[in-house]
Amino acid sequence: MDDYSLGQSQKRLLISITLVGIILVVKICFALFTKSLALLSDSWHLMTDFSALIISWWGLKIGSKRPDYKNTYGYYRYGVLTALINNVSLIAVSLLIFYKAIDRFFHPITVEPQGMIFVAIVGMIVNIAIVLNLKKNTNNLNVKSAFLHFVGDALADLGVLIGGIVIFFTGWSNIDTLLSAGLACLILRSALKMTRECLIIFLESVPEDISIQQLRSSILEIKGVKGVSDIHVWSISKEIKSMTAHVWVHDVSKEQSSELLHSIQHTIFDKFGISHSTIQFEYWSCGSCYHNKEDHPKHCSLCIDCAQQVIA
Repeated sequence: MDDYSLGQSQKRLLISITLVGIILVVKICFALFTKSLALLSDSWHLMTDFSALIISWWGLKIGSKRPDYKNTYGYYRYGVLTALINNVSLIAVSLLIFYKAIDRFFHPITVEPQGMIFVAIVGMIVNIAIVLNLKKNTNNLNVKSAFLHFVGDALADLGVLIGGIVIFFTGWSNIDTLLSAGLACLILRSALKMTRECLIIFLESVPEDISIQQLRSSILEIKGVKGVSDIHVWSISKEIKSMTAHVWVHDVSKEQSSELLHSIQHTIFDKFGISHSTIQFEYWSCGSCYHNKEDHPKHCSLCIDCAQQVIA
């Protein structure tokens, strides 16, 4: 993400923080007045969103710092860390809402539907405004996390609105308990999905949209490449994917190797979105590998090719 996009994302998050702060105060007041568990649950959810937005803004701010000698890959992982914290907190909130829903089912109380309907309408307007505000910057993990939160919030407000209308016309207050449980499921699903995405980045696993086999095949299709080994692919952040590989080539000149490297980099970026790569040319398979030398005959524990041979 470039400096302009980062600046736009931070600005959009600040606007969202202001809007959420206003609606949060309104929802808490009306939740206490109407005694609606669905509305109170949504307020708790919104409170975590408010905190999440602040953390996300901080993550973007520190993530925009330039690489230095202590953080040679930059500060992008700080943004991933804040997204992970946000989603773990959402998991905790969803479990708490489940507990409250079960407790309310066995200990029902009277719910005021008019207040539910009013606050739900206001909440939907604000959340839709926030969703539209964040929509253009969802290629960033922090912004995407916030965007998904508020899509869920808009749906939650719709549920509260439906619940308020049902209670108003039928008096069936258990709909409030069912809606709060449904809201908890919605929160939990989104939080688990985003948490998994953050963990994949932290564990430096291969991004889900990349196949090592397809990547290897695409490089082998380039004229002049005889083999590819010791491939490593990981994400520094959601936007930045990196790769290292040993490429077995024909006897080529310096000029030809430069053109070949350019072709490989273009291919892996255009097909797989890998923007940072380190390619090491060799004149035979694994010829420069440390463990391929006579005085270091052991298998390399980090080479997937050796690992596959051991498994086989």
